[in-house]
Amino acid sequence: MANEQEPAIAEEDYQQLTQVHVPLEEAARAFSVKDADGRIPIVVIPERLLRIRSELALVAVGLVIAAWLSSTFIDLYWLFPLSIVIAILLLVLAFFSAFRVRIPEGVHALLAQGGKYTRTIGSGMHFVLPWVVVTHLVTRREIPFTVPVVDAPTQDNVRANLNTLITFAITDAYRFVYNISADDFDMVFQAACQDGFRAMVRQIMSDQINDLVRKDLTEFRENLSQDVEPYGVTIMKVNIIYAQPPEEFMQSQEAKKLAILQQAEQAEKQALALRRQLDEAALARQKVISQVEQELEALQIGIQQAEARRR
Repeated sequence: MANEQEPAIAEEDYQQLTQVHVPLEEAARAFSVKDADGRIPIVVIPERLLRIRSELALVAVGLVIAAWLSSTFIDLYWLFPLSIVIAILLLVLAFFSAFRVRIPEGVHALLAQGGKYTRTIGSGMHFVLPWVVVTHLVTRREIPFTVPVVDAPTQDNVRANLNTLITFAITDAYRFVYNISADDFDMVFQAACQDGFRAMVRQIMSDQINDLVRKDLTEFRENLSQDVEPYGVTIMKVNIIYAQPPEEFMQSQEAKKLAILQQAEQAEKQALALRRQLDEAALARQKVISQVEQELEALQIGIQQAEARRR
């Protein structure tokens, strides 16, 4: 009914997906928090490709310099060799960290050497040579993507409004990263979904719009998966949450239904009145016939009595 609360439908004028630049150690948090514009990060590009802990190296160098100054100007000769030992330990620790790479849970990491892709690794702790860098982190989670469809024409040229939710996953991180960016995929995917849903609506009549929420969308999902397969993306689910014609059309349809009901009610009243008139006419006719029969019978009796008197 028109007076039922309906979800608002509006064309998305903003992107839902993005990629962010953060340090590798902050990647886990970056994937779990939307950015300032409400977009979901699906790709993280590490800011510092060199994994050596520079702060430890700087501390080691500073310690050596301080020890040298102390031994030169304050005659603390014993401090210099001790500082050298501590500095060496700090440098070992700083460079050892360059061999260890921790990848957050639910993420694929792409590695490159000399600017060329080498391999993809999964979540957990990995031993990676310092000159092999982590270029991209790509989420493995299923990603929700809303596609509002506004004023999609049906076969009989009625404009339908749809709210849809599509869930997809990046199953090939290499193809996604090196074929398209997250921002560009947002636009490409939105356009592909819009085209698919509008083509679906063009194949139905206006009285079938409400049935779209119960429609089997397996074929639609498979076709959409083929469209995004070059980007290493697989469509997991497609749901039409809401589907209705515009409110003005629904109001006009309700007005037509009300008019039809009123016409049917009026026709029923007229038929009832006509039946009543026919019944009354039949009753009056029967009454006249009965009266004529009574008069005829009385006349016959009178004739018989008259003949009897003449005899």
